[in-house]
Amino acid sequence: MPAGHIGIGVLAAACVLSGAGWSAAADFHVAPDGRDDAAGTKAAPFATLSRARDAVRALIAAGLKRDVTVEIAGGRYELDGPVVFGPADSGTAEHAVTYAAAAGETPVFSGGRTIRGLTRTAEGRWTGRIDDVAAGRWRFNELFVNGRRAVRARYPNEGFHRLVKPGSDQRTSFTFRAGDVGPWKHLTDVEVVFLHDWSTSRVRVAEVDAKARVVTLRDPIGSAAAHYRMTHFEPHPRYFLENVAGGVDAPGEWRLDVRTGELSYLPRAGEELSSAEIVAPASERLLAVRGRAGRPVRNLRFVGLTFEHCAFPRPAHGYAAGQAGFYDDRTKGKGRFMRLRMPAAVELEAAVGCVLQRCRVAHVGAAAVSLRRGCRDCRVIGCEIADAGGNGVMVGETGQAPADMAAGNAVTHCRIHDCGATFYGCVGVWVGITEGTVVARNEICRLPYTGVSVGWQWNPRPTPCRDNRVEANHIHHVMGVLSDGGGIYTLGRQPGTVLKGNSIHDVPRNAGRAESNGMFIDEGSSEVLIEGNTIYAVARSPIRFHKALRDTIRGNTLVVPPGGRAFTFNACRAETMTFAGNRIIKGREAFEPLSDVGPGPEYRPGKAGGAGTARQPHR
Repeated sequence: MPAGHIGIGVLAAACVLSGAGWSAAADFHVAPDGRDDAAGTKAAPFATLSRARDAVRALIAAGLKRDVTVEIAGGRYELDGPVVFGPADSGTAEHAVTYAAAAGETPVFSGGRTIRGLTRTAEGRWTGRIDDVAAGRWRFNELFVNGRRAVRARYPNEGFHRLVKPGSDQRTSFTFRAGDVGPWKHLTDVEVVFLHDWSTSRVRVAEVDAKARVVTLRDPIGSAAAHYRMTHFEPHPRYFLENVAGGVDAPGEWRLDVRTGELSYLPRAGEELSSAEIVAPASERLLAVRGRAGRPVRNLRFVGLTFEHCAFPRPAHGYAAGQAGFYDDRTKGKGRFMRLRMPAAVELEAAVGCVLQRCRVAHVGAAAVSLRRGCRDCRVIGCEIADAGGNGVMVGETGQAPADMAAGNAVTHCRIHDCGATFYGCVGVWVGITEGTVVARNEICRLPYTGVSVGWQWNPRPTPCRDNRVEANHIHHVMGVLSDGGGIYTLGRQPGTVLKGNSIHDVPRNAGRAESNGMFIDEGSSEVLIEGNTIYAVARSPIRFHKALRDTIRGNTLVVPPGGRAFTFNACRAETMTFAGNRIIKGREAFEPLSDVGPGPEYRPGKAGGAGTARQPHR
């Protein structure tokens, strides 16, 4: 078995069914009505997670002789910033430190502020002044009403406009059709959301020439590479406008006037002002586990916790993404081009054997969960990842330095849905340059772009990326907005990587120039095994290859749409591949979805290194 490889059977065998809550006797207790100067007992609980962490830290400093558990009562815990765990908060190889929901209860850690004091206008909108916004102390780009993301005032309300022609530089201006841009107030607050084939740009308006029908932008559209110019992908690309003054004209829309602090919201059917919960995010992170080289955080576990409402302020010079949410650093004075990774609400770095189990991360501005550099044998198990503005789960880094490598991590039995809500080029699960990452038994659905992306090298040169497994996932209703992706997408040479037993369906016809597919095996992809997958209800080829070579494709069931073909080859040749035993069906046949995917049974972490750790060669 290769280093870092964890088979599905081993993973399942190492997990034990648990009940609805944490059953171990707790050392400390936390409750919303607690006090941080209390004893931390069940009768006198702490009020905050950070106070419980500090109490556990004292036990760790004295030397752990047993597992330690903090039980957290249900209710809402408001966070001004992330709760940070470091090496001093670690368990050991023998003993875990666990922060778990009380049985049958749901603790919610929110980085948002509840907005109160709105009134109803004669037109039916809810409005009110937010003092911190008017004073310049707070600005937000997301609003959630009764646990549902509201729509930042946009035009058109549905669908997209198409530009007539770009300006001469293909970046900073364009001509629009009559009626597509109105004579609105505060035009410089309006954001143009521009769709490339596989990514998006978000930049603000500088001015509008109504007579010439020309929009001039404050910052360039598109990432720095030449192929992100406005009409590279199609002559009349899609765009829409957001944060339009007077644009709160459809149920569920909202707008914040940062000059006056005035918030306006038009309620959806059934929403009542007297009972509505209205939340806007303030904190930019919620949970951070931060080890360092040579001193990682070990054997720390979070069970049954919910993390919600996390902000992602817009970059000062606009958001222009390359791929999977990585966007240009446009800081003035930078001497070279580089891309930035979007932050995550829950972020682990240099963590070993840490676990998120049966947690929920939702309603966040950027990515939901990120396992960054130096993460080894960490697990995201049985979680729900929902309504992220960016990526759902990110594993690893884009760089190839040994210190950056993430290895032996797993994302299993999760439900990951409705991500890329703001930044459409983001994905359900992004896996960078990693070794032995397992993405298995998840349901991944309702995404504007790709379901699972593995690799980060646009040619077949060797990298440390290897032995990753994307296995037995149910991936459906993806590629809903953008193009040139698929249910599963790969890049670069990946010896030992396996895409096996996945069910992929409901991938619509591409809206942009390039195809959308069940699987897109992209530039440099080689030494990848594609085996036993079922792909159907895909408008184009079930599997497409582009500048790929030396892959093995065997035992797959591929339903080919009328007039279509099973495989498409762009800038590569079928002769470099190995095909065996694939079943090709012409027509519209459908299949029963995979069972035993998503959170389903409650999985309890295994000992010393996280659930399902068969081998731990990376410590």
